[in-house]
Amino acid sequence: MLSLIIDRVGNVNIFNVLEDNLPVEESHIQSTLDDDLIFEYLGEVERLVHVSQSVLSNPNQILNADILQDLKVLGETFYQQFFPISIIEKLKNTTKHSIHFNIDPALALVPWELLHDGTSFLSDKFRIGKTIRGGLHRPTHQENRKIKMLIIADPTEDLPHAQKEGEVLFSVLSQKVPTHLLELEFIGGKQVTKLKLLSLIKDKHIIHYSGHLHFSDDSLENGWLLSDGKVLKAREIKSTGIDTDLVFSNSCMSAKAAGKKLNTNIMNQYAGAFLTAGIKTFVGTNWEILDNERTIDFTVRFYTFLFSDKSVGESLFLSKEFARRNYHANDLTWANYALYGNPDFSLFVKERKNFHSAKILNPTTVLEFYPTPIAVAYSKFINTSKSKSIDKNNLLSLAKLFEAISQVVGMMVFSDHSAHAMNKSIPNNPDDAVSLRKWWELVYGCVWDFQKLKISSILEMALPVLHEQKETIFKIVGWMESWERDEIKEEEIESYQIILQFFVENMLLEFSELEKVSILLVSENHNPHFYFKGIKPAYLYPSSPGSKDKLQEQLSNQKGNLVLVHESRKIVIPFPTYFKEKKETGDLELVFNGLTPFVLGAKQS
Repeated sequence: MLSLIIDRVGNVNIFNVLEDNLPVEESHIQSTLDDDLIFEYLGEVERLVHVSQSVLSNPNQILNADILQDLKVLGETFYQQFFPISIIEKLKNTTKHSIHFNIDPALALVPWELLHDGTSFLSDKFRIGKTIRGGLHRPTHQENRKIKMLIIADPTEDLPHAQKEGEVLFSVLSQKVPTHLLELEFIGGKQVTKLKLLSLIKDKHIIHYSGHLHFSDDSLENGWLLSDGKVLKAREIKSTGIDTDLVFSNSCMSAKAAGKKLNTNIMNQYAGAFLTAGIKTFVGTNWEILDNERTIDFTVRFYTFLFSDKSVGESLFLSKEFARRNYHANDLTWANYALYGNPDFSLFVKERKNFHSAKILNPTTVLEFYPTPIAVAYSKFINTSKSKSIDKNNLLSLAKLFEAISQVVGMMVFSDHSAHAMNKSIPNNPDDAVSLRKWWELVYGCVWDFQKLKISSILEMALPVLHEQKETIFKIVGWMESWERDEIKEEEIESYQIILQFFVENMLLEFSELEKVSILLVSENHNPHFYFKGIKPAYLYPSSPGSKDKLQEQLSNQKGNLVLVHESRKIVIPFPTYFKEKKETGDLELVFNGLTPFVLGAKQS
C-alpha cells in the first residue's frame, strides 16, 4: 500500500510518502495552493453533482452538458495544481493497488477519488481510504468469528427507499451468507428508539445505517436522526465502548462537513466523530444521496464483495467500477462514496472463504459467448432496463431471463443424464410440458443421481453451483408462481426487481462454465456447424484447434443433430431438444417445449 501523508501549513502542502510503511525518497516535498482554489474546486464538483441528480430525477429534460467530461477536466486541473511533479510521477509509476491518504484536517473535504491524472480518475486505479489527522484507527481482530451485523432503516419513516434498502440488503445477505458466518439483525421505523439502538450496536461488527443525519457545531453531538426529533449522538455511541469494524452510513451528507469553510478540527466531520468513537472504518457519502434504486443496488454490491473476503477498500472500488460501467453516463452515484480508514482493512482472515469470490458481470461476455436463449433474454432485459423505470415490464424481462437460464441449464443436465443412460423421462414436448417448479425438481433429481452414483458430468463446475444456488432458485420459482397468480402489488415491484436482478446476475456469473459448453447443430457435410452462441447464432468451425481431431471424430457420428460440446474437456453428447427456422429472418432458434412458459398475471380472474 502507498501512504501519502499530507500536512498543510497556511497555503503550503507538505508531502511524505510511505510504501508498505517504509519511507521512500519523496519526503518533505511541498506545493502551494490557496484556499480559494480548493473552495472553488469543491463548489464546482458539488454543482455537477446537483446537475446529475436533476437529470436523473427528470429523465425527460434535455441536457447538452457532458457531466463526466466536466468532472474529468476539474479533477485533472486540481490534480496538477495540488500535487508536486515528483508525487505525480510516483502515482503514475507505482505498482501498489491501494492509497491511504493521511491528511491534515484542513484537507478533509477534498474528494481524492475524483482527482484525475489525465488518464483516469484515481478511484479507477486505486482502492482509496483517508485518515484525517486525529482520527483513530485500530487493527482488526484476525480470528475466525461469526460476523454480527445490524441494519438500521429509515427511523424517521419518511425515506421509502431507505426502508427498501434495509429490507433488500437483509434479504440478499440472508440468502448469500451462511448463518454460521453472519448473524443479521434488522430494525426500522419508529421502533428505532435511542435506548434500544444503544443496546443493539454495542457488540456489532458491522452497522449499516440508512436515514437522516443530525449535524452540530459540537462534533460529538453529531448523530443519527430518530423519530420524534431525537438524535443518537456520537458521544453516546462512544460511551457504549463500541468496537465496531465498519459503519456504512448511506444517508444525506454523511461524510460532509457541517460548515462552509475548511475545517481545522476533524470533529466537525461526521465521519471523524464516529471514527474517534472506536469505529475502525467508515463509508459515507460526500453529498446528499438520491433516495432511489441505484443507491440500493450500489449498497448490495458493496456488501456482496465484502462478504467475498474483499477488503473494505476493494469492495468499494469494485462497486464503483460496476456503477461506472452499468449506470447511466450522467449518474455520479459511484463518485459519491468515500472511505475513512485503511483501504486494505479486512473483516476476515484471508484463508477463510465465505462463498464464491464476487466478480463483476461483464455484459459483453453474456451477449457474445453464452448460449443464445440466455444471451437474447439478457439483451432484452438490458434494453428494457435502459428506461430506468420501475414497472412490470422490467420485472417480466428478468423473469424471462431466469426462465431462459432454467431452460438451458435444465436441458444440459437432462441431456447429460440421458447420455449416461439413466433413463429419466425428459420433458420435451407440449403435451408433457411441466411447470417451472416441476422442471427444477427434475433437474435436482438428475443432479442427485450424478452425486449418488459418483458420475462425472459434462457440467463439471456447474453441478456444485446448482447445489449452492438451490435455495435461491426455488425462492425465485415461488415468486414467479405468485406473479402468475397476479399477486404482486405495485409498491413491491421495485424491491422484487432489485433483488431478482441481483440473484440472476449472480447466477450468470456462477454458471460461467456456460461459456465453455456450446450448443450446436452438426453439419451433414464439410461445412461449418451452426452454433447457438451469443445473440447472433452463426455457422462456425470448432474454435479449439488442439482438440479438433477428437471433437471432429465425435461430431461425425452426430450429423444433422443438436449436440452439446465441451471443447476444453473434448466431450460431445446429444442435446435432445428442437430447433426451428424463424419465418421472418430464416434464422434458426432453439425451442424448449418441455417447460410451460411463464406469463405475468396469467391466472388473473
